[in-house]
Amino acid sequence: MKTTHIALALLLVSPMLLAEDIKIENLPQSEIYENWLISRCIGKSTDSEKTKQDAFRSASAYLEFSKLPMDAFEQGEKLAEQYANKNSQGSVKGSYHTLDCLSLQSSSEAKAIFERYSN
Repeated sequence: MKTTHIALALLLVSPMLLAEDIKIENLPQSEIYENWLISRCIGKSTDSEKTKQDAFRSASAYLEFSKLPMDAFEQGEKLAEQYANKNSQGSVKGSYHTLDCLSLQSSSEAKAIFERYSN
């Protein structure tokens, strides 16, 4: 019984300790830009005002720690808009906006923008 409690406590505490180490300022610049793109895209694609505001606040937090010039974000904004307005389809009817936004981070367009401005 005690072993189960200890194991459960470790499972619950470990993610909290990891979260302490994952600070925006410790992320690579490429990841900061990718996360900013995803946040902007999700904010643009949702019909929930609460989610929209949360996503835009998150994007602002990433922007604070980026070393890229504003031109990268202006181009990224247009790209996020394109992905937010995609109409991807799947085997189940409905919207796939989150899927589209998540695919944005690995797109060739996003990588090209980052490469252009990170040097």
